[in-house]
Amino acid sequence: MDRVRRTALAAAMICACMAVIASGAIAKPAGKANTASGKSARSGRLDRSFGEGGKVTAAFPAGNTGSTAPKYTLPFEFTPGHLEMAPAPGGKVVVAGATKVVRYLADGKPDPSFGNGGTANVPNPPGYAFVLAGVAVDSQGRVVLAGLARPLPASSAPDPLLSSAVVMRLNADGTPDSGFGNGGTVLTDFGLGAPKAPGGPYLGASVGLRDVVIGPNDLPVVSGAYVTEVGTSRGSAESEGFVARLTETGALDQSFGEKGLRKIASISSFGQLVSRPVGFLALGEQSQQPYLQLTGFAAGGNLDTGFGSFGFRALAGEAAPTLAVAPSGKVLLLGPPRWHHVYRPKKVKDAETGKIVTKKVRTWIGEQTVQRLLPSGAGDPSFGRSGAVTYNDPKPGSYTAIAVDAKERIYLAGRIGKHAGSSRKGQQRTNFLLARTKPNGSPDRSFGHAATVSTDFGARANAFATQVMLDPKGRILVGGGIESPQLESGGGFAIARYLP
Repeated sequence: MDRVRRTALAAAMICACMAVIASGAIAKPAGKANTASGKSARSGRLDRSFGEGGKVTAAFPAGNTGSTAPKYTLPFEFTPGHLEMAPAPGGKVVVAGATKVVRYLADGKPDPSFGNGGTANVPNPPGYAFVLAGVAVDSQGRVVLAGLARPLPASSAPDPLLSSAVVMRLNADGTPDSGFGNGGTVLTDFGLGAPKAPGGPYLGASVGLRDVVIGPNDLPVVSGAYVTEVGTSRGSAESEGFVARLTETGALDQSFGEKGLRKIASISSFGQLVSRPVGFLALGEQSQQPYLQLTGFAAGGNLDTGFGSFGFRALAGEAAPTLAVAPSGKVLLLGPPRWHHVYRPKKVKDAETGKIVTKKVRTWIGEQTVQRLLPSGAGDPSFGRSGAVTYNDPKPGSYTAIAVDAKERIYLAGRIGKHAGSSRKGQQRTNFLLARTKPNGSPDRSFGHAATVSTDFGARANAFATQVMLDPKGRILVGGGIESPQLESGGGFAIARYLP
């Protein structure tokens, strides 16, 4: 776990640094020429019927749970400020944070039937600080939030381990669902108990959720982990991952897994959770090789032995990919950025003679790989070579989200750098970056400008996409964080919608 998190953090830091120097370059399959025509097709253009010119922004205050008191490497996040987007019935979309949920109509305007003018407050459990991990909306329009809660200390820093799993549900009008948990909130350790510690059990449980999806009959399914043991050395914490399903009232569904909870002892934590036609897939992390395991669960919570090897599919690498499932059941995995350098000829001025000469200059290359699996977990031979395609460019944007449509075209969303001023030496900002590939993984040059679209949210704004999804009409919704002086809180969430 520690190795996975350190590698992911390092990749993210390098990715951010490289992305801000990008100037609109287009990622393409490694080794293939960029044959951009310079023409823009209707496909990929902003949908002007959404929000203001195809874009919407929502201000969110910075999250604050006090000092995070870092001491242990935990299998879930104590960091506040996470924002998530989810589709809702009727072409609507919700954006959730730890303090509020905003719902927009299909035209991008705030939904007046939700909360107060489109915004509903998220109630903190008394005496706790809520940290959001995921959001989902069921077929009735009810909003389900999942994460964890940390007890607020009367003084000093928060405890470095104590936490409880939290699932909240809001009615379709934004009010807490009184029939779910205690006034709309489930605060629990799922009976997992306190971790072992030197001298006896710890003060209390350390449990957290990392994702949520809606299963059959509108029942929430969550993924997460709990700490099983802590040692005397700094950072020493053992953990175990689980998935669980709740009933309509918020209790553990006894018909799912082992009395509502399915633990996997070899998995340190389960992160991203996605639905598929025959159940669920959960991305598991563990502290030894292979560090990543994609785990298939049947609809009833047991391992899907028809997926991978008895339910498990080992993944290469140490940093977690991002998952998406096609309507056909095929699985897409977007890998994290990888960086290396090559030497390319460039005309430079010789320091001794003053003449212009051609020398080989070291250039950094960024690569990301998209892998496609068959529903069985085997590599899809119809996608690239051996089921994978690697994209690179000397001036890379970075991708963090992936989606696939009914035609199995792939959408990648992330960020790309752009100069804010007219001068190439002006201040640099980051914009949304969206790309589309054909089902075989080659760039779809009928989309945007040679397969990509870059979208800004104002000359002084930084925007970075973290999610991409398709609405019922096939329009592409891209959402992510934004930093802008035009928002009263200085930052929040941005959404752009594109025509397919």
